[in-house]
Amino acid sequence: MSTKRKDNKNRLLRNGESQRQDGRYAYKYYDKNGCAHFVYSWKLEPTDKVPAGKRNDLSLREKEKLIQRDAFDGIDYTGGNITILKQVEKYISIKNGNAKSTEQNYMTALALLKKDPIGAVRIKDVKQSDSKIWFVELQNNGRKYGTIENLLY
Repeated sequence: MSTKRKDNKNRLLRNGESQRQDGRYAYKYYDKNGCAHFVYSWKLEPTDKVPAGKRNDLSLREKEKLIQRDAFDGIDYTGGNITILKQVEKYISIKNGNAKSTEQNYMTALALLKKDPIGAVRIKDVKQSDSKIWFVELQNNGRKYGTIENLLY
């Protein structure tokens, strides 16, 4: 006879869900490469209250839905940890059959990102204002409109 796993409030836990000794909930999932990842929350359901002194966040089941939706859409949930430079390199590596001028534009973009500190920033930490500032700095450093326009597309 199988036993059903329950939390300290006697609620059934789904596959991948667990409750730690400190009361925090954990969800374990595997990415497309088979690596295990965990997300944590103090709340199992959105209506749960957060313990005193703990930061309010999405509930564990809300986070699960986001992970499952992203997995269905082919998005890596942990992909926000990749840097801008690595993502651009990844994008360029899958582009085949481009004209020579297009390849040169890609190499120009890579060279600019390698020199600039913005290339080392994680994607999840970049705001739209950061990219706008970067484009203004390129213009102030003597880059022409056509070069900046090529970087946008």
